[in-house]
Amino acid sequence: MTDRYSSTGPTPEPFTGDRFQILSLDGGGAKALFSASVLARFEEDHGVRVVDRFDLIAGTSAGGIVALGLGAGLSPAEIADRYLELIAKVFPRSRQRKWRPSRLVRPSYSGEALREVLVEVFGDRLLGESSKRLLVPSWDVQSGEVHLFKTPHSDRLVRDWNVKMVDVALATSAAPTYFPAATVDSARLIDGGVFANNPSVFAIGEAKSMLGVQLDSMRVLSIGTMSPFTDHSDRLDNAGIGRWASAAVDTILTASSDSSTGLARHLIGFGNFVRLNATVQPGLFALDRIDAAKVAGYAATVSRNLSPEYAAKFIDHTAAPYSPPPGRGGAVTPRAEEQS
Repeated sequence: MTDRYSSTGPTPEPFTGDRFQILSLDGGGAKALFSASVLARFEEDHGVRVVDRFDLIAGTSAGGIVALGLGAGLSPAEIADRYLELIAKVFPRSRQRKWRPSRLVRPSYSGEALREVLVEVFGDRLLGESSKRLLVPSWDVQSGEVHLFKTPHSDRLVRDWNVKMVDVALATSAAPTYFPAATVDSARLIDGGVFANNPSVFAIGEAKSMLGVQLDSMRVLSIGTMSPFTDHSDRLDNAGIGRWASAAVDTILTASSDSSTGLARHLIGFGNFVRLNATVQPGLFALDRIDAAKVAGYAATVSRNLSPEYAAKFIDHTAAPYSPPPGRGGAVTPRAEEQS
């Protein structure tokens, strides 16, 4: 079988800094409000911008939307406010957890509604206009392979820069049964959470292969989206579709995130990988349903407990300025209403 990926191309320049820091953001639908809220609390605590501490930001699904927001110049607090608006418009209460026969054959929510909200945030901005290096996973359902959207932070990366941020956001968050697949440059793409709900390992690989960073120079802050405590009933040991349906999504996403965490820690060292998450009771939150006040409470507690470790391991590093190669994007362009 012929390899579908090129084995040749520009070799990255060796990384010359003493440290390379990565921010990794899990997927989780509406629960990504937790991630944005935690980052906002860190900025309040320490008075420094989160994006200035990190050289690469990776985000899957809703975490990808947060990552794109950071690349577009929004603060975590602004992203949290915008995300509340997104939840209200895209996941209206009238459709949450309501059984409808149409859900058997069509997605539960409108891709157009999601697009409209994303356009309000990103406008026509291109991925190449990000002020930070970004990596945003999606899955190509036609070719059956990984599709990683990347800013042009390597000479090998010559195409994604010209994709609109809105389209990247739609592709990475097109969760099966929730939203229709997104079509980007003729590729049919779905939620990156089907293989990389926690994208930290892919971000480590990106830093190593595309940017020449050695593993012992990396530090990673990985933020989850409130995983439910799982102690499934013995009945599931011999259950079929009917009983597994409600438990399968949380199980798959939690297993994906936890396995990535373990592998990442072994790759770069346990002391260089910080995982920040909250464990909640099953059924408290869902991909399409949250209680904003309770999310804020979990974000406040977790960020308070781990703020000292964040300060000790990440704040003393300032990421080197990033700019794409000539002709592949540029600085974030303010929209007309932002210039007035």
